[in-house]
Amino acid sequence: MRTIDLSKFHDESGSSNILKTIQGLLSYGWSWQENRKSQEELVEILEPVLGNDCVLLRDVNIPKVNRPIPVVLVTPAMLLVINPKSQQGFFRAEGKRWEELGRDDEYRLAQSNLIRETWLYQKTVEGYLKQHNFSAPMDRGVMIFVSPETVVESIRPRVRVIQADGIRNFARELAISKPVFSDMDFRSVVKLLTEPRLPDKTKKKKVAPELLEPETEMDETLAKVDESIGKVTRKINFSRREWVVVSLLVLGVIIVLIALIMLIIFTL
Repeated sequence: MRTIDLSKFHDESGSSNILKTIQGLLSYGWSWQENRKSQEELVEILEPVLGNDCVLLRDVNIPKVNRPIPVVLVTPAMLLVINPKSQQGFFRAEGKRWEELGRDDEYRLAQSNLIRETWLYQKTVEGYLKQHNFSAPMDRGVMIFVSPETVVESIRPRVRVIQADGIRNFARELAISKPVFSDMDFRSVVKLLTEPRLPDKTKKKKVAPELLEPETEMDETLAKVDESIGKVTRKINFSRREWVVVSLLVLGVIIVLIALIMLIIFTL
């Protein structure tokens, strides 16, 4: 399996990586780093099972959408939008509802609706491809929990929910699925996602409304992709502890820079 990291804040070089992490935290909120770790865990599980004919894209940036799509997996059989999560606990997915088990052993609506979040990711990618008159074989959005300490009771959920112990079986299903993409279409969809762009102006008026508006409930603008996502994206709401950690990271970078400057001065 080939993995392509499209994050704006991905950098494998030494100290500059700290700056990229800080930029990512300030842009997407504290959950961004946790989501990145969930992606890495998922890649480690899928990589030994899926062959090089599969491409996994991380943090796909769709034009005019203010938050990246966590994972898009392109296989010879289909295109899947995946939302990997590391939350632990007991949950219930029923239709459009996402519930969490409370201390009183009763299920209640969770603070963030992960089903809606995953569904919107899938519809965003689907709408983007339609803008370019490209129709890809797509299944429901997939929410994958990488932690073995997560238990989900599924009752016909709107998206596919996979727990940690089912990830390898999920990958094996994909590996043996009958190819549908032609080589040209496969390369085209990968290029559209790795090099995102708006459609030609002559076609934009015809297909632009498709993006994130497949149903009447989707009358929100692209800037309001999802309430649970938007709260993090549009405003930074760190806790006191989180601000302390970010401040320490910034201070560490400043100290490193000062040390480098002093070293250069003394060696002249």
